[in-house]
Amino acid sequence: MIKLSMKLNKTTLELFVDEMKPLSQILYEDLDIDIPIRNCSHNYCGNCLVILEKEPVLSCLVPAYKLQGKTITTFDSFKQSAHYRNIRRTYDALNCEPCPICYEAKTLIIESMLLKAKTKRIDNNIDDLSRKFLTKAIDDDEKNQIDFETAQREFSLNSCDCLTSKDLYNIVTKALDDRIKRRVL
Repeated sequence: MIKLSMKLNKTTLELFVDEMKPLSQILYEDLDIDIPIRNCSHNYCGNCLVILEKEPVLSCLVPAYKLQGKTITTFDSFKQSAHYRNIRRTYDALNCEPCPICYEAKTLIIESMLLKAKTKRIDNNIDDLSRKFLTKAIDDDEKNQIDFETAQREFSLNSCDCLTSKDLYNIVTKALDDRIKRRVL
């Protein structure tokens, strides 16, 4: 048993759990958070996905000892945010969204990519307020640019083939453009 301290959905928690207990079981059994684990095949489907420190991870594969001091976001919390509404608008605009089986997981993968996106899209025609806002989002580190190969790798965390990697990549890039336009990075 370990005393686990973590931030879950913006709430700091402390609980005693077995150090090898997977996050999916902690969420479901100890915290009564409903995530799609009923059909979990331990890394097969990818539907138990959560965001851990801006990275999409399969909660069935993350043991408790790796959660110490970490920040975790589940879909139930995320769907209350403006960022979720941005992705929802993008699905509607493109007439393209994940199926009900993988909707939560793929939406969180899209969000994790948007969280890491670096916006190098400042041009000379924008006003000073926009430039100031967008400058906050710029990071000189190029490793987290949204590119098709990175998108494909992250989308492979979920095995559902309801959408192609190209469809998902288009969703990410459109949602990012929308966030820049609306100034909601």
